[in-house]
Amino acid sequence: MITKNFEQWLAEEVEETFGYTKEETTEGLESWLSDLSPVQLDNNVELMRKLLLQNIDSWNEDELKMMFIAPFLSAIQFNNYPHYKVFTQRLSKIESENVNSQGKIEWMIATGRQTPKKPFFFLHEYKPEKSSGNDPLGQLLIAMVYAQKQNQLEMPLYGCYVLGRLWFFVVLEGKKYSVSKAFDSTQKEDLQEIISILQKLKNYIHQYLGLS
Repeated sequence: MITKNFEQWLAEEVEETFGYTKEETTEGLESWLSDLSPVQLDNNVELMRKLLLQNIDSWNEDELKMMFIAPFLSAIQFNNYPHYKVFTQRLSKIESENVNSQGKIEWMIATGRQTPKKPFFFLHEYKPEKSSGNDPLGQLLIAMVYAQKQNQLEMPLYGCYVLGRLWFFVVLEGKKYSVSKAFDSTQKEDLQEIISILQKLKNYIHQYLGLS
């Protein structure tokens, strides 16, 4: 029996325990990151980018989350209740014959009002660049495993983990997953791509839910 918190999982352990394999790329990741619509940074987002550039070497985990990631994600406007909304710090559990694990999922987009029902996207976690602590990809993957098992989902799951200024996008399709290249959120062109990727995610959610 494996008993541990979500934050203790390594990506390799998730693969070995649940039978997942990492691919260089997958159809879902290729589709998500291709044909992105061009965007311009508005003044507010540009100010966030400059603040990040000035402070990325000194911020701790909470400062990175509160000063950049949270306001940046709010600017993308992922709350569209009653259709879907953002949930943060939600306690989740995986219980089976071989695994007993629980932990808080940092940030997710899902249907539901008071509790998340059907999840679409996970973001984990806000690690400073110089941290040598837990594996953010492992934590993201175990959250995705939870979602697959809890909701018996066959659709792809989308996610992202943040390591300081670097954003990595992840798609889980069945038992296979792939990870994007790093996008540097202190750089204008990369930040524009990050916004385009997140906006395309909103389009996927709307298509799935039949929203105009």
